[in-house]
Amino acid sequence: MTRFVSTLLPAVLFVTLATLTSCQPQENAASASTTTDAASHQGLNLVFIRLDSLQNGYTALATELDRLETNANAAQENIQKEVVALENEVRKLQNQAQQGLLTPNKIKSEQQRIAQKEQQIMQQRDIALGSIQEDQMRLQTEFGIKVKDILRELRDEKGYDMIFNEGGGSGLLMGADAMDITPLVLERLNAMEDTTEADAEATEE
Repeated sequence: MTRFVSTLLPAVLFVTLATLTSCQPQENAASASTTTDAASHQGLNLVFIRLDSLQNGYTALATELDRLETNANAAQENIQKEVVALENEVRKLQNQAQQGLLTPNKIKSEQQRIAQKEQQIMQQRDIALGSIQEDQMRLQTEFGIKVKDILRELRDEKGYDMIFNEGGGSGLLMGADAMDITPLVLERLNAMEDTTEADAEATEE
C-alpha cells in the first residue's frame, strides 16, 4: 500500500501563512500614517518555508506515519485473507450445488450466511480504516498547531513581515535560499519533541 498519509499537511497552514502578519495590533495601523515615508524606503522582511520538507524531516511525525502505514498494511492483509477464505468457501459450495449435494433450503441458508459474513468483513475493514483515519486527523491537527506556534515565535523574534510556503499549490513558485527558514523551523520542531520526551521520562522516574 502506498503511503496513504502523504497528504498529511493541513490546509489550515496555508491560510495561516498568509494571515500571520495581518494579526499585528491595531495601533500599528494607527501609527502607519506617520511612518509611511520611512517605510517606503525599507524592504519587507520576507521568508518562506517548505512544508513538504518539514513533514519529511520532522522525526516524530515520520515515526507516526510509519506506524500508521504499518497498521494500514496489517489491516489490509487481514481483510484480504478473510476475503480469500470466503471466496474459497463460495467455490466449494458452488461445486456441491452443481453436484446436487445441497438441497434448495440448504443453498438458501448458505447464501444468507455468506452474505452476512461478507458484510462482517466489510464492517471490520471500515472500523480498521476509520481508526487509522482518526489518527491521521489527529496528527494533522497536532502538526499544524506546532508549526503555527513556531511560525508565530519566529515572526515576533525575527520581525518577519510575511511567511510564505513554497510548493503545495501555494502562490510562491520559488525563492532565494537565503529566504528559506525551513531548517530553522525544523530544528525547533525536533527540539520541541526532544523536550517533550525528556519531560515524559522524568515524570515516569
